[in-house]
Amino acid sequence: MDTETITAFLAIGSIIFLGFFGNMIFTRFRIPDVLILVTLGIVIGPDILGERFNLVTYDALAAIDNFKGVFLSAALVIILFDAGLSLDIRTVFESMRLAAFMSLAAFLGSFVCVGVVLHLIMGLDLLLGLTLGAIVGGTSGAIVIPIVSKMRIRPQTKAMLISESIVTDVLVIVVALTMLTVILTGELELLAVSKDLASKFLVGGIVGALVGIGWLFVLQKMQNQPLSYMITIAALFMVAGAVELPPISSSGAVAALTFGLTIGNKQFVKRRLSSLALSTTCNPQIQQFHSEITFFVRTFFFVYLGLFFRIGTFTDIHLITGLLVISMVVLVRWIISMTAWRIGDLSIEDAETVFASMPRGLAAAVLATLPAVMLAENVSTWSDELGLLFLNTTLIVILGTTLLTTILTFATEKGIDRRQRRDLRKRLTGH
Repeated sequence: MDTETITAFLAIGSIIFLGFFGNMIFTRFRIPDVLILVTLGIVIGPDILGERFNLVTYDALAAIDNFKGVFLSAALVIILFDAGLSLDIRTVFESMRLAAFMSLAAFLGSFVCVGVVLHLIMGLDLLLGLTLGAIVGGTSGAIVIPIVSKMRIRPQTKAMLISESIVTDVLVIVVALTMLTVILTGELELLAVSKDLASKFLVGGIVGALVGIGWLFVLQKMQNQPLSYMITIAALFMVAGAVELPPISSSGAVAALTFGLTIGNKQFVKRRLSSLALSTTCNPQIQQFHSEITFFVRTFFFVYLGLFFRIGTFTDIHLITGLLVISMVVLVRWIISMTAWRIGDLSIEDAETVFASMPRGLAAAVLATLPAVMLAENVSTWSDELGLLFLNTTLIVILGTTLLTTILTFATEKGIDRRQRRDLRKRLTGH
């Protein structure tokens, strides 16, 4: 093997080891591994160690970026499918009302507050400010799901936070693209936006669920057959890709979630559709093996997220803008989570977890580069400086909200430990 191949092998092995030990650290000390992996990506990137030790050079990063869309979309689909497999569909229904409130209120609050504050304080054009507000307005399922799935909170709260991240991922994409279209054309078509949102959620969800029901029969026929898991992964990617094509033009992410939700809730499907000749036995190998694949994918996803950071392009204005946006996100999140606590009958630990679950990630990182592509040749007021402002501010928000999520979830887990020890002492002493 040549030197570059050897270096790549060592880097891949080291990343997997770090991901494994990061998972152990979370289990032992309740410290999420997300920030560790993102930091690793920053460190091995070309701006710090990448060029010096030939780890990830600028040329290598440019080559990786050619496949960015495929990799990030595949990572999101696999993570969402895993979330669907592990969720109880009844808890999803129970949390639906609160999830709808959290999704709309948190997104709209961040969208409006960030846009208005950047316009008033930083002097940014209001429409551009609202566009940036839309880009950073939603939580990231790729970060939220691995964290909350391991936390000791109610299943309904987990389902609510996962549902919120999926809904806001779609809202971020649709609303950000709508704002860019408004800037380009000067027209806002609310009916078209409403139809697009309905298509993203309803059609994608229905198609994923129907295919999931059909796939249960396939799995039943393939019981005890080798490679049944791999053929399920093939079906997952085909469903996620097919729903994105015309005339459906829906969300592959939503379809992946409902596809996994249907397969993971075989008994529920059997009870609701009693006329189907479907056994209720489940194939545990699918869930077990998929958790291994999900670990591998999300480990490299977080490291790749760190590679987005190009430290040499950051300025003081980017930092100030990023901190300002983070403060708005935190303020809105606190108000909405306290409101959800009151109307949703959450425990204090659940409310704290809802507040902590604010990380931005995949959708924001991808969309941050879109204004420069769409507006550079068509808007006279656009400049390269604005392009860097959008990208670097978004990356600061991703890192800052991920850091806050890590700290706050760690504090919440420690609070749960203290409460459990206190309750145990009360039971032992009879008080």
